[in-house]
Amino acid sequence: MNSAIQRAMALTLVACLALTLATSTGCGPSAQADYASIGLVPITGNVTLDGQPLEGAVVMFESPDTTFCYGTTDAEGNYEIKFNSEVMGVPPGEKVVRISTTASTGEVDTEGADEDDDDAAARRKKKKKRNPNEQVPEAYNENSQIKATVSDSQTVYDFALKSDGSPL
Repeated sequence: MNSAIQRAMALTLVACLALTLATSTGCGPSAQADYASIGLVPITGNVTLDGQPLEGAVVMFESPDTTFCYGTTDAEGNYEIKFNSEVMGVPPGEKVVRISTTASTGEVDTEGADEDDDDAAARRKKKKKRNPNEQVPEAYNENSQIKATVSDSQTVYDFALKSDGSPL
């Protein structure tokens, strides 16, 4: 065989291998995350404002690194916290709890997705104006003093909020 034919065959073989590799990666089933290794704690609870159930409030359990787990209250004020859109629960440890009727869980809303910094605390500080539709006092959301230590020994967290923002 002459060298031109051999080069053409080698190039064809390389092209076929490259095409096979390109079409076989990224299309198969993805590896499942090992959520069991995180030790998620199932968290539920109830939120009231001045003794009345608070419907549609986002309840966030925020870690010191500003990552958070979230849930939304139903008509009776009940919530269940999600780790992400796939599993329920909260990693154990110290959390700041933030409750808001105008916050987004981020599952549908993409506000802030184009910003350069991805620090949730910095984004909160950038927002100068308080949303006039917010029903929950700042003491329970932007400036929350609500703390929770998540562990298997406590899985229910009820919050009886007051319009004046007084401590719980």
